[in-house]
Amino acid sequence: MKTSLICCFLISSLIAFSQFEDENKPVSVFGGTNAITTNAAGQFGVKSISGKELIPCVYSRIIENNLGLFVFKINKSNGYERSYSLGYYNKQFSQILPCRYNSLLALDEGYIIASQNNDRKFGLVDTTGRIIIPFEYEEMAAPSEGLYLTKLKEKYGFINKKNHIVIEHKFTYASPFSEGLAAASKNGLIGYINRKGDFEIREQFSSADDFNYGYAQVFFHNQTSVVDKNGAILFPFIFRSIRSAGNKQFIFEASGNLRNTLTSTLPKLGIAQNPDELGQYDSLVSSMDSEIDSEILEEKFMGVLDINGQLIGGNEFQQVIQLLSEGENQLYAVRKRTKNEESYNKGYNFALMDGNGRLLTDFRFFEVKQDEKIVIEEVNTGFVSYRVDAHGKLSEPD
Repeated sequence: MKTSLICCFLISSLIAFSQFEDENKPVSVFGGTNAITTNAAGQFGVKSISGKELIPCVYSRIIENNLGLFVFKINKSNGYERSYSLGYYNKQFSQILPCRYNSLLALDEGYIIASQNNDRKFGLVDTTGRIIIPFEYEEMAAPSEGLYLTKLKEKYGFINKKNHIVIEHKFTYASPFSEGLAAASKNGLIGYINRKGDFEIREQFSSADDFNYGYAQVFFHNQTSVVDKNGAILFPFIFRSIRSAGNKQFIFEASGNLRNTLTSTLPKLGIAQNPDELGQYDSLVSSMDSEIDSEILEEKFMGVLDINGQLIGGNEFQQVIQLLSEGENQLYAVRKRTKNEESYNKGYNFALMDGNGRLLTDFRFFEVKQDEKIVIEEVNTGFVSYRVDAHGKLSEPD
């Protein structure tokens, strides 16, 4: 179930410690001459280029973010697992929050969602330490569409930055708003509510994702489809995953036994409206079909569907990565499945494909950096990087 609640933020923060691969090497902060350093005991602090101590070397880790620095101290423990208390320094290296928090999340708006050590309650503070939202919530998520998802007395609801309740805390589950709707539940199954707290899409799914490009991935147990904002389910629940890519196109992953039969099978199937109706898909998504090799069932089959259930670009892809959706233009990086060991190296590479299924390049790219819209080609002299636009045009990165 997708959620952006930050009760696990401490774990994600600790993953960021990978920046300290060489802990003895100073790490520049804020793009300037000041740097995170360590003392002989391996504790972290910040010094200027002249050696002046700006933050004392008393911390277990220091993490830079858009607001300043989060500092970590190891809590005393008799067990094997480490836990940390967090604090905050601003960009002028003044300590604003002491190490009395078990999680901190920096927001782009200049605020920090924090959870106190003593009672694990969440609230919101600004970069001067002023409390904006009191520490009274059991959970709190980053704001989405102007609303903060919060948990109060074991129920979820939504507040604004002034701590006014916009949607009462009456849900056993909820996720942040996306495109005007939020997944929520009162009875165990999940639907979508509007900003008044009323269900626009009835509670019928076992799990549900955010809306994107007008559609959301929804689940009956481990089987998925997509729903539109009117609550219409587009496809049978026979996918491992499926999500909107824009322009009424969808990237999916399915079992390998559907590779040659997907588009002919979809029109024949009814769309399940409750878990009891999932049995109609058993012969397609389980190993009960003895004629299908188990290796084929485990094979990853990815592709692109249009809203009518037609494959775009064919059924030979092992991997599909969305790069861009701009206006009416779609751009994907696609990799073919490898049929045997001899073709492995060739099949590993990616090609660029447009929204009509037309290949814009051959299969020549060694790596795809989706967030940066960059593809990397291996040549005789090494690796060459290119930035791509929505038309598939290549240019050297800035």
